[in-house]
Amino acid sequence: MRILITGITGRVGANVAKRFVELGHDVTGFVVPGDPQSEKLAQIGADIVEGDLASGADVNAAADGADAIFHLGAAFQAGGPFTPEQYFDINVKGTFNVLEAALNSDRIQHVIHTSTDGTMEKYPPEGIEEPIREDSLPLAATGWYGYTKVLTEHLVDRYVRAENLPATVFRFANAWGAGEVLNFPQFHMRTFMDQLEGSTDPAALEAYEIMSKAYDGDPHLIIAADKNGRPWKKHFVEVRDIIHAYENALINPATFGKTYQLASREPFRWEIMIPYLAEKLNAPCTKVDLPITPTYYEYDLSAAKRDFNYDPPLSLFDVIDEAIAHRDTGEGEIIPTTV
Repeated sequence: MRILITGITGRVGANVAKRFVELGHDVTGFVVPGDPQSEKLAQIGADIVEGDLASGADVNAAADGADAIFHLGAAFQAGGPFTPEQYFDINVKGTFNVLEAALNSDRIQHVIHTSTDGTMEKYPPEGIEEPIREDSLPLAATGWYGYTKVLTEHLVDRYVRAENLPATVFRFANAWGAGEVLNFPQFHMRTFMDQLEGSTDPAALEAYEIMSKAYDGDPHLIIAADKNGRPWKKHFVEVRDIIHAYENALINPATFGKTYQLASREPFRWEIMIPYLAEKLNAPCTKVDLPITPTYYEYDLSAAKRDFNYDPPLSLFDVIDEAIAHRDTGEGEIIPTTV
């Protein structure tokens, strides 16, 4: 099968491409002209086509002969800065061009479009108690990245309903690549000390004082809790979880016209995982009640499990163990974030 991957030089796209080449598929990557990562992708056996997502002619040429499209290409915060016009050209017009190319093809059997959980408002003042389903929250993003992703989800829905296009939306949780769990800012006390330093709010001053007395240099981890002492909770997704989803969902009619959240096997619970991570890092950890909007949510993954047997291969303990092994010895089942 020939698969076109936009955004192939990103940390997710590169690893998805590597896996599908290993499975025997013909993979073509659509890249911006002069992308320095293109040579590395060519070395693993992917063909490279240069072009602009905002150009319908470029996208049509790249999609010619493809059987499926994994549309991961996008303008997002970490790759910027981007202007509002660039967000629209790359994300919205780019997705329109991908969908049009698929519609005009006599070969495309599936388009899998990448979206983000940044389309939803996940941080109310008291957190979210019930697991979040795909339709639990309104798509309320106002930042340009999240907002343009809302528009692209609507575009996919339109092409499915109006044109019967076989398309699926994957909504990624916060994605981790190789070893990134060790340095995630919200696991480290220093992050919150910097955030609260200089505040005139009495509760913030109290929390800052507690951290200042406990802090004895990095790494010092934090069991972040809300103002009532409830530890935080957040869902991430590891790159191999994402790869597993693409493998299972590809040309699976049960997924056509649907949106799925992709996340890890279980949410990251600060009170469980931070002590474990601290032990592995030989670092102290301290529980602190923070007078800020908490991170407290997890996803309901039942739709993905039902429709394409989504079963994330790694536990969070596995992710931490492999990150430590990779750091210490260079060994472990770590797939690099870039090829």
